[in-house]
Amino acid sequence: MKPPSILGEVCVLFGRAAAARAANSARQSRSKHVLLSVFGAVAAVAISLSSVLLVGQASTGSGPATITVDLSQPVGVIDPRIFGHFTEETLTSYEGGVSSQLLFNRKFEMPEDRVVKASVLFKGTSSAWDPIVVDTAVTLVPDRMVYYSPTQSQRITNAAAGVTAGIQQKGYRYVFPQMSINQRVDDPFHFLPGERYRVRVAIKNRDLHGPVYVALGESVQKPVAQHAFQFSGGEDWKVYECVLVPTAEAQDGKFMVYIDSPGTVWIDSVSMVREDLDEDGFRKDVLEATRRVKATLIRWPGGWFASDYHWQDGIGPIDKRPGRQNRAWLGYTTNDVGVDEFIALCRKIGADPYICVNVGTGTPEEAAALVEYCNGGQHTRWGKVRAQNGHPEPYRVKAWNVGNEEYLPVIGGACGTTYGRSFAAYAKAMRAVDPAIELVAVGAFDVPRGIIPPGNQIYETVRYLMDWNKELLPLAGPDMNFYAIHHYEPENSIRGLSAREINYAAMVKAEDLAGKLDMLHRQMDQYAPGGKHFPIALDEWAVWLRADLPEGAKVPPPVGIKSPEQIGLFGSFLTMRDALAEAAVYNLMQRRPGDFAIGCRTLIYAYAQGLLGISRDQVQMTPPALMLELYATRDHCQSLRTGVQGPTFDVVGRERYLGARGAPYLDAVGRIHPDGKTVEVLVVNRNLEDDLEATIEFPGKQVADAVAVDTLAGTSVVEYNSFAAPNRVKIVHAEEHADGGKLRHRFPARSVTRLTVRVL
Repeated sequence: MKPPSILGEVCVLFGRAAAARAANSARQSRSKHVLLSVFGAVAAVAISLSSVLLVGQASTGSGPATITVDLSQPVGVIDPRIFGHFTEETLTSYEGGVSSQLLFNRKFEMPEDRVVKASVLFKGTSSAWDPIVVDTAVTLVPDRMVYYSPTQSQRITNAAAGVTAGIQQKGYRYVFPQMSINQRVDDPFHFLPGERYRVRVAIKNRDLHGPVYVALGESVQKPVAQHAFQFSGGEDWKVYECVLVPTAEAQDGKFMVYIDSPGTVWIDSVSMVREDLDEDGFRKDVLEATRRVKATLIRWPGGWFASDYHWQDGIGPIDKRPGRQNRAWLGYTTNDVGVDEFIALCRKIGADPYICVNVGTGTPEEAAALVEYCNGGQHTRWGKVRAQNGHPEPYRVKAWNVGNEEYLPVIGGACGTTYGRSFAAYAKAMRAVDPAIELVAVGAFDVPRGIIPPGNQIYETVRYLMDWNKELLPLAGPDMNFYAIHHYEPENSIRGLSAREINYAAMVKAEDLAGKLDMLHRQMDQYAPGGKHFPIALDEWAVWLRADLPEGAKVPPPVGIKSPEQIGLFGSFLTMRDALAEAAVYNLMQRRPGDFAIGCRTLIYAYAQGLLGISRDQVQMTPPALMLELYATRDHCQSLRTGVQGPTFDVVGRERYLGARGAPYLDAVGRIHPDGKTVEVLVVNRNLEDDLEATIEFPGKQVADAVAVDTLAGTSVVEYNSFAAPNRVKIVHAEEHADGGKLRHRFPARSVTRLTVRVL
């Protein structure tokens, strides 16, 4: 998984100081952006077709286009799992994303923030928590010896009556760890009268005779909601619950836990959710938006995160699970979303689970135990544990990813031979538990050997990629079902180009992917057992552009933003450019159904760059999300042979980006649903300036005259929705009529259109 590019783009708007802060943050978290940018520079030489600039040239051909959808020649069955999505635990997919949890660092696992002032040397609180008062009678300690959930709790000691001793949190948003080394930005709570907040807290009391208060408000002197848990002496750990209902508004709100009597208590696993938005730990509105995009598959838990994730940390009572730092991202997780919660999420949204096992710091035995936990009967060791955790029936998880980007020197980096042997060991152990599972091996687009000499600093970063397919395919081929490929383009290949050139370069992302897939197939011919072309699991992909874009290609910042880290508080800034380029990739996957088995677009939930923008109380549909509302289906449709004749454009290859010659402005694919009657034609108008007319023909069978037309279009290629303007880009529904099985339609510039007809 790659870190956000939008942060870098916004940093440019705020000058060198902001960029330096972001760069420093990225270095401290070993940002993957650095590694993949280096890889891009190397791969540029390896697969370049030309050294000239990418150029969106003038169209060739003139007049209206013709789109022919042959209803009598299905090409193959489209696996609906291509409409899947990617999540990663420490990249705000869950905490700060689909989770309904409102408190940051609720298990106090993150380190203490040191504040050096004239009167205060140590806060005595875990990250993001502050003392309510600083007083010599008050002692606050992050306690690593006494806790409810490992590895520490918050100890509060009050030595005097009438003094308030406690902690408070003013409200934060989780962000990418390379956006902030503290993994948060300020987002103060705003409490309104009548809202209902469900609170849960684990408390251990040593000698307190009096209440432990939980409260909401601007300060301890001005609570708008409060509840007291009464104590009369020592008591071991116990979880307490209440509902807080504000009686007045608090704009700069805080959540507070405190005592005002002498004594010592320990606080741990504090939770607060808004009742009207919570559904079993997930956001109701986010779940509903996810159903709109018809997510067919979800990949979990990462990404890089999987390389240091141990699944047993994420089972059992949620409040007793350990909080952990993930060494791949240097980010923290509460482990609130483990395998059981992930399966529950998939079932709520109708998606298949796709689990990535830990190859970096894990073992085949650990992965096999996870398969048994998911798929084993109650008579098995781990199936019994699953049943004890409240899930008696096996989950029957089918798709399993063995590792993630093992060729990169993050955690567990390996050459193709070493990973191939590991894959074989994992396959043996996992299939011994469940022979029916599908295994996905880590694949790559190679960097040919000899391009970078040994001794070059870049060589050590990418050397495993130089023979990856040659070494891996013979070893993994006998045991794998699918081959995982990640595609983040055009990224750095666009450096120095004009806005128009950059925008048109993004439009041919599908052609770049197709060309590289053809190269990979030639390697499979040579190295895979029997020359087999393994179907691709495109399980991380998105449009990725370098940060320093010129005007016209740059995403305009929202009004009111004061620092680059705040951008996610205004929404998710995916644009019509993303929607257009990604729609063409989906068209490619549907045109070549035998070549693609799984797709996971990056990321469905994420701060600033998620497919869905998520605030504390709002969900925003980005243009790519609206595109998927038109495109995604759970049906096993047949792909129909579709031809396009009409104006084309050229994007000349540069560096690692292949470009395209003769790319049709109108990129189209047809599909027919299992009912044999419903036909959809999905068309992208990649002309960024002009509308295009086309005649759509359906030879082979007769179709009804009525045609449903659903169109997503933008006034600008960088247009986006935000929390303030959530419907700036929207789907327009209409109906047109075919004449003798032919439809004449004008496709708006920068548009995605779904035409639906019925076969008679």
